Amino acid sequence: MSNKSAKIDNLAKLRMEKSKLQSYCTYQEKLIGYKLEYLRENYSELLSDAVLPYSKSQNNDVNNLLDSVNNIIVRMVPSAFEGKFLPKIMLKLIEILMIQTFKKTRNEKGKG
Repeated sequence: MSNKSAKIDNLAKLRMEKSKLQSYCTYQEKLIGYKLEYLRENYSELLSDAVLPYSKSQNNDVNNLLDSVNNIIVRMVPSAFEGKFLPKIMLKLIEILMIQTFKKTRNEKGKG
């Protein structure tokens, strides 16, 4: 009999552990969702702050200009961007890399 009650006890512990893990997974999924939403809403600032070679205020100015340009591009080719997140990030990243390359080239010409 004690063997049978031990199995039931282990089964109860297993179910309790499963419930804890499901709760933890649900919490982690929500946390990841919040972080992805933050990234979606702030990707342009995050990219520009990380990559643009200017001060914070200059990065904000450049970022606002790029956002205006991007809005025009998105309106010109809506099917390429409509409801899509990745193409917008790629567009911003390409623009930032172009600015960085332009600034580096300009600095090298100024030195030489």
